Amino acid sequence: MAFNTLKPVPPRINLTEKYMKEKNTLEKDFQKHLDQWKQTAVMVVNLAKKYGDRQQLHHKVYGQWEHFTWNQVSESMFSVAASLIESGLNEGDRTGIFSTNRAEWHLSDLGSQLMRCVPVPIYATNTEKEVEYLVNDAGIRVLFVGRQMHYDRSCALLDRCPSLEKIVVFHRGTKIHNDKRIVMWDDFIEAGRKAGHRDRIEEIMSRAHYDDICTIIYTSGTTGEPKGAVHTHKTLMQNSWGVGRYVEGHGYFTDKDSTLCMLPLTHVLERSWDYGIFSMGMHIWYCEDHNQILEHLVEANTTVMNSAPRLFEKIYATLYTKIKDAPPLKQKLFHWSVKIGKQHGELVLAGKKPGPGLAFKRRLADKLVLHKVRALFGKNMHHLNYGGAPLNPEIEKFFFYCGVLVLSGYGLTETSPVITMNGPHCFKFGTVGPCSPLVDVRIDPESGEIQAKGPNIFSEYYKKPEKTKEAFTPDGWFRTGDIGKFDSDGYLMITDRLKDLIITSGGKNIAPQMIELMMAEDHFIDYIAVVGDGRPYISALIVPSYENLEDWAKKNSITFSSRKELISNPAVNEFYRKIIDGRQKDLGQVEQIKKFTLLEHEFSQETGEITPTMKIKRKVVKDKYKDLIDSMY
Repeated sequence: MAFNTLKPVPPRINLTEKYMKEKNTLEKDFQKHLDQWKQTAVMVVNLAKKYGDRQQLHHKVYGQWEHFTWNQVSESMFSVAASLIESGLNEGDRTGIFSTNRAEWHLSDLGSQLMRCVPVPIYATNTEKEVEYLVNDAGIRVLFVGRQMHYDRSCALLDRCPSLEKIVVFHRGTKIHNDKRIVMWDDFIEAGRKAGHRDRIEEIMSRAHYDDICTIIYTSGTTGEPKGAVHTHKTLMQNSWGVGRYVEGHGYFTDKDSTLCMLPLTHVLERSWDYGIFSMGMHIWYCEDHNQILEHLVEANTTVMNSAPRLFEKIYATLYTKIKDAPPLKQKLFHWSVKIGKQHGELVLAGKKPGPGLAFKRRLADKLVLHKVRALFGKNMHHLNYGGAPLNPEIEKFFFYCGVLVLSGYGLTETSPVITMNGPHCFKFGTVGPCSPLVDVRIDPESGEIQAKGPNIFSEYYKKPEKTKEAFTPDGWFRTGDIGKFDSDGYLMITDRLKDLIITSGGKNIAPQMIELMMAEDHFIDYIAVVGDGRPYISALIVPSYENLEDWAKKNSITFSSRKELISNPAVNEFYRKIIDGRQKDLGQVEQIKKFTLLEHEFSQETGEITPTMKIKRKVVKDKYKDLIDSMY
């Protein structure tokens, strides 16, 4: 069912307190879930007996949607397991998945789990050097790869990585070498189907246990070398069970609902979320190309989706950029409609029923403007989740006023990931929600660090005992490295990262994310990295939104032949100075950006400045742009 902003939001429940009081009942409920399913792969095979020939997975191949039924998913999982056996793999051996989101990603993941192998996800944007590190560190024996780019970055590793014995290529159009160690997916599946091994696989399944190692997920490396977080089936199943438990009884999801798999499946949020989608019998549609997100949402008419905050920031900025260039009447209608949506929405958020006059104006505003914003996400969207980085609450509210519910949660690779989450029945903008069921959270009184304990916490960093020890307090709580606090309703607010705190030469502690969030809302700023650790004042590196900046320059008769020439223009720099000053006027003196540098090149995963979830790699930025940073002091 699509979210309806016309309905007043009910009074907020302190779910953090509620779950603490119900802890014994929840523990029994979760244990029953574990005892019933043992592992996610076992659960999917058994659910296939219930849903049979009903469609479940959907992905695009050569512009056409292909569909997999539950039976086809189950049979493909058995074929993957059988082919791994034929390849000489044993229980506990590692497989790797180096690909964008597609059905084969899940099939190779779950098929590996079916024979108690340990799948290791690898970000689709990783370089050859990064893939080599992960293959060697994890000891991957069979590597599943997506398209030509992934194959090209992997094939040389067969001779450089001692553990790697076989590469399996998903995409049919990939050009491969004539090498027995390299096989196409269709041939791999067919080999498994012919081999059978059904009895052996079912015998392996009978020994499956939730305390088995499920996967090794490497951190994105925002603060240094990637670390392999070891997760059992239990830790990931807590998240998938917890999501289901969180919305249970509220009527938000049925097995007719669907999700667009947009965040990289390598990221623990999307993977754990999709395990929950499997458990609820819902459909999964895959998005390989982030440039096609909105197109896929409309085509698939999905009802829920995980995303990164950047998607909403870009849509918001694009809408306001376009309206600036619209005819005066259209501008007036837009701003009037948003104003009415806000008036109506604020009453709804307060749990009040708007009067008939305002309700009529809201329906008119919806007909004129607001429904067009909703239509960007498809006609059946219920709500959208995001995590990984903060989103300005004003942007959250803007979409709410338009009838699009955008909700945040919080977690880390090490926590499976969800620690806290807002839900459609219980949310508060500007927070990351109350605690997830069975997850305990405390705030360190000295540092303000958020610390967590529960069945969702990883067991160790692979082959890094010292790093594992450092990750926990002496009494066993996981150190998140984030700073936050609970409000009076039990909702968690993240204020910054311990490791990201800037300490100026004057001894002032500055939270860079807060400043960056304030600036990134502007549609002329694509990325901003605040710097100043050990320096006398705060400065910033800014990646302009070049599409918007170039349009502005042309309208202001500023000529340029290159981006370098454009950002060197005094008028452009003065323009950004005004943007910064306008947005930081309410900041304290020590928090204000004194100097900035506009960058010619964009931040990207390929060039290393951002992670696949769009978070800035501060160490990379600091090292890569050291000379530019020094020049501002």
